[in-house]
Amino acid sequence: MVFDVLGKVLAASVTGPVNMGMKLLETIRDEADKELHPDESQIKEKLIALQTLLEAGQISEREYDVQEEKLIERWREIQKGKEA
Repeated sequence: MVFDVLGKVLAASVTGPVNMGMKLLETIRDEADKELHPDESQIKEKLIALQTLLEAGQISEREYDVQEEKLIERWREIQKGKEA
């Protein structure tokens, strides 16, 4: 019985960090996927944030136009994908 408990403790000391590392990698993958393949709600959030930056004077009108066009193009791609 003592060896069973000791074995579980030792196994947990090895598998615990491995499991945490795997969870961290999964989180990084999920966040990268969101960034590379945003959905409509994320695009809307980015457009709002972009507008806020423009109004606060943190980006130029030109930079706003460039970023807005990229976001709108990505939104159009999502819409095309839904139609297919």
